[in-house]
Amino acid sequence: MKKHGSRFLAAGAAMTLLLAGCGSGDSQGGGSEGETITLRAATGLSAQHAWWEASMVPWMERVEELTDGQVQFETFTGGELVSVPDEGDALQSGTVDVALVLPIYQPDQFPMAEVTMLPLNHSDTMIASKAWKNLLESEEELADGQTYTEMQFGDFKVFPISTTQEYSISTTGHEFNSVSDIEGTSLRTPSRIHEMYAAKTGLNSVTMPAVEIYDALSRGTFEGAFYSIADWTGYGFQDLFRYTVTGINFGHFNAFIGMSQSRWDELPENVQEAMTQANEDIFEAGAQEWMDRAEAIIPENEENGGKFVEFTELNPDVQDHFNTGIEDTWTDYAQLLEDNGLPGNEVVKMWRDLLIEEGGEVPEAVMNLE
Repeated sequence: MKKHGSRFLAAGAAMTLLLAGCGSGDSQGGGSEGETITLRAATGLSAQHAWWEASMVPWMERVEELTDGQVQFETFTGGELVSVPDEGDALQSGTVDVALVLPIYQPDQFPMAEVTMLPLNHSDTMIASKAWKNLLESEEELADGQTYTEMQFGDFKVFPISTTQEYSISTTGHEFNSVSDIEGTSLRTPSRIHEMYAAKTGLNSVTMPAVEIYDALSRGTFEGAFYSIADWTGYGFQDLFRYTVTGINFGHFNAFIGMSQSRWDELPENVQEAMTQANEDIFEAGAQEWMDRAEAIIPENEENGGKFVEFTELNPDVQDHFNTGIEDTWTDYAQLLEDNGLPGNEVVKMWRDLLIEEGGEVPEAVMNLE
């Protein structure tokens, strides 16, 4: 038996829960107003991950508070019940009731989720998080009479949470002092967008979930990764990365708190209202956590021999090489979606406009997309 704070209980034997099925607990059904409802909440991420610690846990606490304890949560982290990226499938199967969903890891199911990973001239966690929230909540028709969320996540009830901090390039020590230092370097790439970018700049891309990176880096399988500095402590990367290029934005990874639409529909109206309000209440603090973590991690990493290099301080040829293809990546991604019958041109323009509204900046060619 494991406790998360003083409120959230997680059974140590996941198999018992699986055998018991969704009928266990005080009330696993919809529940009438006032009846105690126990919900299973899970993530494949660690309990120290910013999305869990600063968004999911505060959201659950706030739901319990707003419902005066009518809703309780049993929590499972670190893959003890569900692994990354299977949280969405677990929601649909009824294995869990609520989960952190990381749709970028499943481009076959959620091909337009990667849009937040497009490289930018300027953004930060708060800018991207608000743009992501606005994208998920937008009522603008994207195609065929459907919104973005209806097209991508129609089987889920979606509660937007923050994106990560902007992605940087970090290595275990390999430096980029010349163009030849870039070409042939193997980096973990988190999305198809980064694979496109890597191909244009001569980088070798290795795609895998974040939870597998530490062991691979430790074995020397590849030399570094596109990753968010603020997210290092969620996986122990601060112990491995020794060279990071900052000041060039390689997009923001996204996530949401999700339930299956059918499970959501079973809940009493007062619980639905509490969950919606709780999400509003915790949203900006969840985004701020990423920024605070980055501020703390950088000096700690520097004390341990880490080196942070501002992009504008790199050799001009290296800067030009990295900048090559940023604009093309937007159009290539849009075309990839269009080739698969999706509104790629419209979704990248929608994302561009939402970012700009929040204070972000994109390449000039992207501004001119019509």
